Amino acid sequence: MSGRDAVDVPRRNGELAFDAPWQARAFGLAAAIVETRFDGDWAPFRARLIAAIGSDEGRPYWESWTAALEDLLVTTDLVTSGDLDALAAS
Repeated sequence: MSGRDAVDVPRRNGELAFDAPWQARAFGLAAAIVETRFDGDWAPFRARLIAAIGSDEGRPYWESWTAALEDLLVTTDLVTSGDLDALAAS
């Protein structure tokens, strides 16, 4: 991920910054989907992330990231919203 297609993520000393393992997994899932479904073009994910942050500016960054990832998964028919609800309930 580099150049104009990069998504700005929190960094510490130039390294990606994750405060919990789930954040790294969410990042990895998004990166894999962007690579395989969008040929490395982060624009579709970036648009969803911007919308997620804008819809709740008080929400922590990685929770907005997850909301954007969930939207990307559902709108690209990789999962259904029911699938996500079932996973959240388990």
